[in-house]
Amino acid sequence: MDKKIIVDCDGVLLDWAYAFDIWMGEHGYLRIKDTDRYYSQSFRYGISDKESYRQIKRFNESGCVGFIPALRDSVEYVTKLNNLGWKFEVISCLDKDKYAQRLREKNLKHLFGDVFSFIDCALDFTKGKEQYLLDRYEGKSYYWIEDSINHAESGNRVGLNSILMDHPYNQEWDGRRVKSWKEIYKIIANDTTY
Repeated sequence: MDKKIIVDCDGVLLDWAYAFDIWMGEHGYLRIKDTDRYYSQSFRYGISDKESYRQIKRFNESGCVGFIPALRDSVEYVTKLNNLGWKFEVISCLDKDKYAQRLREKNLKHLFGDVFSFIDCALDFTKGKEQYLLDRYEGKSYYWIEDSINHAESGNRVGLNSILMDHPYNQEWDGRRVKSWKEIYKIIANDTTY
């Protein structure tokens, strides 16, 4: 079996929410206190869905995308897994803009090195990932690391082994959940099927 781990990017490898909050503040938007439990930026900022999507698109097409910091302990443990022979495929809903995609790719490679065998950041963040996962990974049983409950459920439906990265906005998930990449490392390094 291939030693392949499929990963989302934002909220899994990179701390997109942190970078977006800084960017929104620089553009005059104030984050509402105690809104970490919401996935939707419209709830976090008290703006319409239309305005939220517009600001996300602006951010995702900005130069900031090339400088988003790593999430928690992701660099250390992604590197350790790669040293055990694991390769990573990134499936991310960033933007159709080719320059934003290149910045995302450069950011990932700068932070993590040569651990990625495939990076696709062109998915539309408003449409979900299920059909894409179905077309590419149906029945594969690879590990699928996500922060979105909907995308994790999509992964399970197509035969992936979903693990959810813990955040205040995804507490309803009753599947496998981790708080760090160290926990992911322990799960995968101790999996005797590989």
